Order: sequence, then structure tokens, then C-alpha cells
Amino acid sequence: MKRRKLKKIWIIIPIVLVIILAYPCFVAGQIISQGYGIGSVFKIVTTGIKDKVLENDYSKTLEEALKSNDFEKDNIDSYLTIEYHEKKNFIKRINNLVSKGYSQADINLINEKINDDMVEKLYDHELIKDISKYLAFDYFKSDNLFRYIEYYYGDYEEAVLYVNIGLDRDFYEDANVITEFSTTVLANKYNKLDENFEPDNIVQIKSSCSKGEEYLSKEAQVAFEDMCDAALEDDMHILANSAYRSYENQQEVYDTYLNLYGQNYVDNYVALPGYSEHQTGLALDVAARDYNTFRNSPEYEWMLENAYKYGFILRYPEDKQDITGYKNESWHFRYVGKEIANYIQENGITYDEYYVMFLDK
Repeated sequence: MKRRKLKKIWIIIPIVLVIILAYPCFVAGQIISQGYGIGSVFKIVTTGIKDKVLENDYSKTLEEALKSNDFEKDNIDSYLTIEYHEKKNFIKRINNLVSKGYSQADINLINEKINDDMVEKLYDHELIKDISKYLAFDYFKSDNLFRYIEYYYGDYEEAVLYVNIGLDRDFYEDANVITEFSTTVLANKYNKLDENFEPDNIVQIKSSCSKGEEYLSKEAQVAFEDMCDAALEDDMHILANSAYRSYENQQEVYDTYLNLYGQNYVDNYVALPGYSEHQTGLALDVAARDYNTFRNSPEYEWMLENAYKYGFILRYPEDKQDITGYKNESWHFRYVGKEIANYIQENGITYDEYYVMFLDK
């Protein structure tokens, strides 16, 4: 009997040993099948995180963490969840952001939208609990993050939008200088046209649509004449009163109005040279043939209802001075093209807002 028992034991022992020895190989095989390399598998097994790894899909971030000297076992959940990005010191970045209290969802957004220099500033800054609210917008700019936070007063979208326009700074402060023409160029109190800036293909507006010799860039000129002719069919007589002005012309206009009406007037109605849309060749002041004051004319109402159909917008609407920097100018229209004009008309926004939302990449 004893011999039989001993014989059974000697049979069982090798089987158990085979199972014991085979199990790690089985586990390793499972981990390898997920996509991890041999070196990573060894570290996964020896650090005791195999169960966590097997419960999840392959993670490139975890693989890179396992290869890195910055690997921290306590951050395994973050490594498994956070999307991989080709970033400088990527694993160290994750560790630092986790230690500051950022969620995995926030870190994914931070990695996608915030540049390396700004991320390093986050390490020394207190946790921004609502950071994802700023990052949610396509027009978020990494370098402006702390400006958004300082400007915020209850509306995250406005904070991002208005800071991108420049509304957290004084007018004419650190203006962006523009040298190249495009039909979408933005000239305002934060974007200055170079002294030598000239629009492409300046063409004179036909006399039936103009009070004198006025010029626009070709595309705007064609569109304005089409609009002028369409207005005439409705017995409306719109005329170009003042269109393209050079940098030097704008200086003359500014000085004239400053001498006549003073600083407060020009601050609200007249642009400094370089900051005027008239220099773009895409803007013009519109007059009605039979009215001295355009706002009191039926042509003004016609323009409000129809200008967008020809690619023009009222550039400085009522109640938008905080955004545009100018009081309402019922006569000042700007060519932006039909698609953009239609969007602005439907959404009741300014061109400044549209520009930073869709064009200022």
C-alpha cells in the first residue's frame, strides 16, 4: 500500500510542477498576445500588475512607461487609460499631472492641446479644477491659458473667445502686424496692417454705384456692384461713399477728425492708420442717394436684410463696441464672402468673433 501511495505521489508531483512552471508562461503568453514586448512582460509580471494589465486592452502609454525610468506602479490606472502622445518626457509629464490632481480625462486633453512649455508651468501652478472647460473649444490657444483664467467671469466660452480677440489687453497694445492680403484679413485694434500693406487688384467702382472715384479689391468690387444693381431693382439707391484708403490717406482722415471733434470721437469712430479696414480694400462706407443720414434711409434697412447675400456684413453693429472697439457705424460694411457673411448673419456675431473661432489657427 505504501509503495502504491509513494508511486502516486511521484506521479502527481511532476504534474504539479509542470502546471506551476507552465502558468507563468501561460500568463506571459496572454500578455504578449495583447501586444506587449518581452521586456515589458517581464516587468509586468515582476511588479505584480499582471491582473490589472490582463483586465485591460493594450496600452502604448503603459508600454512606454514600463520602458521608462519614470515608471511609477501607483499610476498604473493612468498609464492604462491615458492616450499616448509623442511628447517630451511623456511619462514624467503624466506623473507630474497626476500628482497635481488632474484626472485622466483632463490629462488626455492637456496632452492633446497644451504645449510643453505651458505644461511645465502647470507643475508649479495650483490645480486648475475646471481646466477641461477651457480646453473644450476648438479655438483654445495653449499660450493663452492663464489669460483665460484671469479674464474668466462666469462664461468659459467668452473667456476663450474674448482673450483670443485680445479684449483682456488695452487697444493697440502688442498688435499683430499683417503684411499679406487675403479676403479674410482682420484689421482691428489688435491687428495692424503694415504701412506698406496693399490689397490685391484694386478696381474702381462703377460711377452708378459710387459718389466719386472709389476703389475696392476686385472680388469685393464685383460683389458690391452686384448688390448695388440688385438694390436698384427694389428702387434702392446705395452708393460707395468712401472705400479703399492707403495708410497715408487714413492718417489724413484720422488727423482731420481729431482736429474737428477731439480724441473721444476718434477713439470711438476713427481707426489709427494701419488699423483701418479701409486699407484692406474690402470695406466701404455706404450712402443713400436721397438721404444725408444713411441710418434714416430705407437703403439702410435694405442693407441689413440683404447685404449678407452678396458677402457683406455690417462691421460695427449696435451693442458690440466691447468686442469691435467701435460704436455702431450704420454705414460701414465689410466684404467677407457669402459663406462667412451668412454665418455671421444667422448667428448675430461680429467678424472679430468669427475670425478667432474659425480662421485664426
